[in-house]
Amino acid sequence: MTISKGPDPDLRDVEAAKKGDTQAFSHLLKRLEQRVFRFILRHSLTHEDAQDLTQETFFEVCRNLENFRGNSMFSTWVLGIARNLVLNHVNRSSSFRFAIAEDVDLTEVVDNGNDPHDACQRQARLVALTHGIQSYLSRDLREALVLVCLEGLSYREAAKLLELPEATVKTRVFRARKALRAGFAADGTGELFTFDSL
Repeated sequence: MTISKGPDPDLRDVEAAKKGDTQAFSHLLKRLEQRVFRFILRHSLTHEDAQDLTQETFFEVCRNLENFRGNSMFSTWVLGIARNLVLNHVNRSSSFRFAIAEDVDLTEVVDNGNDPHDACQRQARLVALTHGIQSYLSRDLREALVLVCLEGLSYREAAKLLELPEATVKTRVFRARKALRAGFAADGTGELFTFDSL
């Protein structure tokens, strides 16, 4: 997944929302809500926590919309808010433990192809990938991989969001892919993947 390098598709609605247009803000929410939810869920949170933090993310977006200056894509800025809320949640929750997201949560937006064999393979890859990301990757590697490979941010956008040099993000993504390949080879799920996609 790649992001086009054209103009920010959300900019028109952002400018209108800044002027008080609630319908424009509603459009932004509808466009980004599932992406933010999946992003939060991929950080090992429960379905309920992910729902709560998604709502909190958009509350913060609404509250801080005037602070968006357009130095990044609007969606990158929103994911930065979501990331900060996730980190705060993890840090302040003494009972936090990693919980693999339920498959139904991650597949809500899956393609409704007609071939049952393809659907089964997609589901198996999703389960293996979710397990691999949680089991084989450190938090730093997981964060970089999720942003670049699953959320489709460019290395530069991910570096800005993580406040790291771009080369560090590239290195982390490379190491994450390598760790996943090794983990999948060890647990026998490697045949589910063409590693060009990882």
